[in-house]
Amino acid sequence: MNFAGRLRPILALGGVFSGVALLLYLLAGVSLNLALVVTSALLAGALALVLWLSSPAGRRWVLLTVVGGAASGLVATVAYDVAKTVLSQLDPSPYNPFHVIDVFGELIVGSQADATMILLAGAAFHLLNGTSFGVAYVFLFGRDGQISLRRALATGIIWGLFLEAFQLTLYPGWLDIRLYQEFATISALGHVVYGATLGVLARRWLARLLLPGPEQDDGR
Repeated sequence: MNFAGRLRPILALGGVFSGVALLLYLLAGVSLNLALVVTSALLAGALALVLWLSSPAGRRWVLLTVVGGAASGLVATVAYDVAKTVLSQLDPSPYNPFHVIDVFGELIVGSQADATMILLAGAAFHLLNGTSFGVAYVFLFGRDGQISLRRALATGIIWGLFLEAFQLTLYPGWLDIRLYQEFATISALGHVVYGATLGVLARRWLARLLLPGPEQDDGR
C-alpha cells in the first residue's frame, strides 16, 4: 500500500474536524469559532504534510478522494435534510428538526446578528459537517469505489448511525429537547438516509475518479 494509503485513519480523522470543533465547544467550552480555526489549521497542516511526502500518484489519490467524498457528503446532507423535512411534516408534534441550525448560526455570528446572517452561518456549518463527514467516510470505507453495492449501503448506514449516536448523546441536554421520541425518530431515520445516500454515491463516484488506484510505493 502506498504512503498516503497507509494514513487512511488519520485522513479520516481530519475529515471530522468540524465535528471535533463542536465537541470542543460542548465539552470544554471553547468558542466554536476558535475551535474551528484550530482544527482547520491542524487539518491543513496535516494534509499539506501528507501531500508533500506522497508520490504523485498518492497525491492524486488523496485529492480525488477528498473531491469524491465532499461531493457525496454534500448531496447526502441535502438528502438528510429532505428526509427530516418530510418526516417532520408527517409527525403532528411541534418538534422542529432544524432548530439546531439557528443555534449553530448564533454561535458563529452571535445572537444579536441579523436573522438572515444567523440562518446562513448555521446552514453553512451544517453543510460543512455533512460534507466533511462524507470525506471521513470515504477514507475509512471507500476502498477506491471497489466495493459491492450491498457493502456500500451497509457501511454508509453504519457511518450514519455512528453520527446519530453522537447526536443522541449530546444534543438533547445541550438543546433542552423535550420531545425526545420525535427527535430520536426523525434524527435516526434521517441519518439512515444520509448514510445510504453517501455510501451509494461514494462508491459510484470514486470508482470513476480513482482509476487506476495509487501506485504501490512508499512515497518519496
